[in-house]
Amino acid sequence: MSDDLSAQQPLASARNDRRAWRIFAAGMALYLATRLIALPNFPIYFFSDEAIQTLSAADLIQNGFRGPAGNLLPLFFENGGQYNLSISVYLQLLVAWLPRSIWLTRGLPALVSLVVPLCLGLALKEFFNIRYWWLAPWLLAALPAWFLHSRTAFETALAVSFYAVFLYFYLRYRLKNRRSLPLALLFGALAFYTYSPMELVVVMTGLVLLIVDWRYHWQDKRATLGAAVWLMLLALPYLNFRVTHSQSITQHLSLLQSYWLEPLPLHQKLGMYFSRYLKGLNPLYWFFYNQTDLIRHQMKGMGHLPLFSLPLIMLGLALAVKNHRQPAWRVVIVALLCAPCGAALVDVQITRVLVLVVPAALLACLGLDHALVWAESTVFHLRRWPAAAAVTFLGAFSLGMTAWALAGAPLWYPDYGLYGMQWGAREVFTDIQDFQKQNPQARIILSPTWANASDVLARYFLGDPLPIEMGTVEMFTQYQQTLDEHIVLVMPPNELEWAAASGLFKPPRVLRVLNWPDGRPGFYYVNLQYVDDVDALFAKEYARRSQPLTSSVEWLGQQVMVRYPLLDLGSVEAAFDGDTTSLLRTFEANPLVLELTFAEPVSVSELSVWLGNSPTMVQVSLVSAENGEVLELSARDDGQDIVHPLTLRLEAALRIRQITLSLTSLAEGFPAHVHLWEVALR
Repeated sequence: MSDDLSAQQPLASARNDRRAWRIFAAGMALYLATRLIALPNFPIYFFSDEAIQTLSAADLIQNGFRGPAGNLLPLFFENGGQYNLSISVYLQLLVAWLPRSIWLTRGLPALVSLVVPLCLGLALKEFFNIRYWWLAPWLLAALPAWFLHSRTAFETALAVSFYAVFLYFYLRYRLKNRRSLPLALLFGALAFYTYSPMELVVVMTGLVLLIVDWRYHWQDKRATLGAAVWLMLLALPYLNFRVTHSQSITQHLSLLQSYWLEPLPLHQKLGMYFSRYLKGLNPLYWFFYNQTDLIRHQMKGMGHLPLFSLPLIMLGLALAVKNHRQPAWRVVIVALLCAPCGAALVDVQITRVLVLVVPAALLACLGLDHALVWAESTVFHLRRWPAAAAVTFLGAFSLGMTAWALAGAPLWYPDYGLYGMQWGAREVFTDIQDFQKQNPQARIILSPTWANASDVLARYFLGDPLPIEMGTVEMFTQYQQTLDEHIVLVMPPNELEWAAASGLFKPPRVLRVLNWPDGRPGFYYVNLQYVDDVDALFAKEYARRSQPLTSSVEWLGQQVMVRYPLLDLGSVEAAFDGDTTSLLRTFEANPLVLELTFAEPVSVSELSVWLGNSPTMVQVSLVSAENGEVLELSARDDGQDIVHPLTLRLEAALRIRQITLSLTSLAEGFPAHVHLWEVALR
């Protein structure tokens, strides 16, 4: 009898194992389905940060795999004035040669995201040895923040996918096979290069794991040395990029308005960092709907993590703390604590802390397994039913969330414009193509104000060269231009209202209307004509804009009177605040002329101005405080890709009471936007 029982146990174990793998495979299928079903329809926007991935890859192919600067296989690509794209662009090479499609652009990273439930499930099975390891894909499919972002082509979800693989191979190295370390370092590097906030997350995770597992690393010195060499090779492209683009980090933080660039004491900056770091771990941020994140990055009314997962994650965290001496549990704690590191450099937003879903999902699975095992062992007649109930609930939740998003998301928020959902990329350009077929003589001018980088979206959907123009009705209000029946402006409602209120146009002729999802007019196709007395109106407005402005700024320890032309970006104080990342820009004046009058004479031996990439002629007139003589200086700057100083030196120091500084953009005539970042005297 005992022999029969002994023979039956391996058979039962094999059946249970096959059943577990079948349920795991079903969970993976559910996960993939909830990523791909009606992929172009949710999220309801198609963002420029998604389109730029495919466009950059297509440009790379077109240019013989050289970047805009001519360098072969560039490490980073620009997006919005900052170098923050890398691996995501190279991934899009797989589809960039095909006809452009939201399905392909989003579908490729969605497929890659399959590695997250795969690696988490395998990690739970191999290194935590829990019974219900196969719950990983079922639970991941039910996480709102991951559901939304893994259906986009944003690089944040791709970086999280690589990070999950990095953790899996590190656990494999630490607990099963030392030869897995090079793979762990490779996928850590991929996560590092994919998304800029992940750089600090990956580095901190690596450093902490190096410290807490140092004995294990040291046991095989040869393997550790080889891994160090491999890590140096992986880091070389990054180090080379930072040497050749030394100001890229500063420019990136400046664009994000990071507090690290503010003139604050170090202790205050550290305090701000840790307050943001703690915010990234705050359950109120993760489990409840918040007003912090942009609405397009949230599931309406839901937390980034479902509320039902809170007790499971807390239970898993308690178990991890209890078992912190065991390497696998320690890795989860390290990943959790490192997740907000990158976001805290600026401020917490879900895209910057999305990586926290990896340790959160692990903890939730560990907590759920513990609860299910407890239920089965204490309520014997419910054996297997708790697990079946968990699978049923998670499956129903994820499918219900998917159906709700696809059906209801178009009406979740009433703001479809720039500061809201930025709806309309696919719809607008499809509608424009239809209008062009019906009106081949039309000169279409599309407003760019309804979305970030709408010119990128235009390239994505309409191709190169663009068959339309990008511009707003404002271009017809600043300077009088030809308006005829062939010019069709496509604009959102607020611009139509503004045009009507300007007094420059006759009642507009609306040719076509594209409605927002809620039925309200979203885009008007309009033909405009000037009013009869428009010449006099333009002459009056130009006379007003030509008048110089006067302001008092604090500089060099005194109040300085400054006369300057009309600006359309920044303030005149930006040129004298000691910050070379803040700038001013003329509305139309070329040259930009600043006349400075000092209350008390100042001694000057050199004058520096910070300029950008436009060739510029700099002319300076210095009025002596002693005898009123005028000293003239001039220099030409050919422009650089980075903000840089141009310095004009005097033969001897001179006490002056007035300076006239003139900056002429040589690449433009009039009107022009002349940029100036800073002025300094020595």
